Amino acid sequence: MNQLRPARLWLAASLALVALGLVWLERQRTVDSTQSIETRGQFAATPKSQPPSGATAWQDDKDSLLKRLRHRVEAAGGKEGEALLKFKSAEAMNAFLKRAQRHGLRVLGRLDGLRAMRVGYDRLEQLRDAVAEDPDALDDIGGNYIVRIPDFLQQEDRPAGAGSASFNGNGFLRAIHATGDRSSWGQGVTVAVVDTGVENHPTFDNGQITHYDLVNDGKPFDGHGTAMASLIAGQDSDAPGVAPAAHILDVRVADGDGYSSSFKLAEGIVQAADAGAKVINISLGSYGDSQAVRDAVAYAQGKGAVVVGAAGNDATSNLLEYPAAISSVVSVGGVDAKLQQAYYSNSGQGLDVAAPGVGIQSAYGKDSIVEGDGTSQATAITSGALAAGISTGATTSWGAADWLKQNVLHLELPPERGGAGMVQAPAK
Repeated sequence: MNQLRPARLWLAASLALVALGLVWLERQRTVDSTQSIETRGQFAATPKSQPPSGATAWQDDKDSLLKRLRHRVEAAGGKEGEALLKFKSAEAMNAFLKRAQRHGLRVLGRLDGLRAMRVGYDRLEQLRDAVAEDPDALDDIGGNYIVRIPDFLQQEDRPAGAGSASFNGNGFLRAIHATGDRSSWGQGVTVAVVDTGVENHPTFDNGQITHYDLVNDGKPFDGHGTAMASLIAGQDSDAPGVAPAAHILDVRVADGDGYSSSFKLAEGIVQAADAGAKVINISLGSYGDSQAVRDAVAYAQGKGAVVVGAAGNDATSNLLEYPAAISSVVSVGGVDAKLQQAYYSNSGQGLDVAAPGVGIQSAYGKDSIVEGDGTSQATAITSGALAAGISTGATTSWGAADWLKQNVLHLELPPERGGAGMVQAPAK
């Protein structure tokens, strides 16, 4: 038996090496799979993720620095030839401004309160050389991700089967118990619609909307923003909102095709907060995690605003759009009239609530009425419920997120598909 012991030891060692090799291969496949996930050409979000790893130390040699910048700035889903920079101090930001032109950089935008800057370049080496002069000046460097409204799903696009039962226009109001006299709901509450712009549709009262256009391209608006505003505060019976007495702060950040960027979205959130919004509705997003957007959300919340974001319409199984994927943002998925997860709705760890999102009637454009599906609509209905809760004294803006998650209809869905449950209006 003693003669067999070395053979047994050799066999055990061989098996251990094989096992280690299999573990390494599995981990490598997992990393490769994670890195390859893209949706609409954008990086996948991590559910309710932590902030992106910032530019904690950019003191690399120039070749290594260029590689790091390429990984951070030229990630899928970013605007070509653009980067977003966050500086450690206002002094560092001003110093960078003085050398930017010398390196051929174009300053495309600034958010001084966030110490953030949007720059354009022709060659990444230009950005590298500017950063290399003072690598300690920066907290973060990242791409300027493309942000867009989710597809506005029309009735003819709705498939048969689970998750497609319609609320039949205005039925969403009954579903969340927003019935009876709601004429004072939302009174004294300003809700920002950070979107494609809100037009003066007949469902709104004179003076009910304050407009800020951060795009200023002179082109026709996409009707998406008007639809969201009507679900929050519309007054006409054909396009009713949950809280018809709310004041709408229209912050246009997306063009006529529904496209925006991380920087423009951050700018819009800051504008909404500075203008006194207590609820900020964001029915658009991306799969790119931008530090500028995170900082803007934190800035708004520091001023007492609750930020509400759409989970997305790509039917992903563990993927929320940003800013909904940020842990402090109220993330909203969609459900149908049978209280099933809507056929299109993204899912993910950290989804906060669900709201009606199939067969939802709303205003659209200057004078149209449409019926559509989407987490956009679900998010706007949620923002309306928050405005109603704040105005009736059921909650404050500071405690609104917790109140919302407690004031729900519980669903027979796992949390990543239905959150805490379906949003409900405040009790009368």
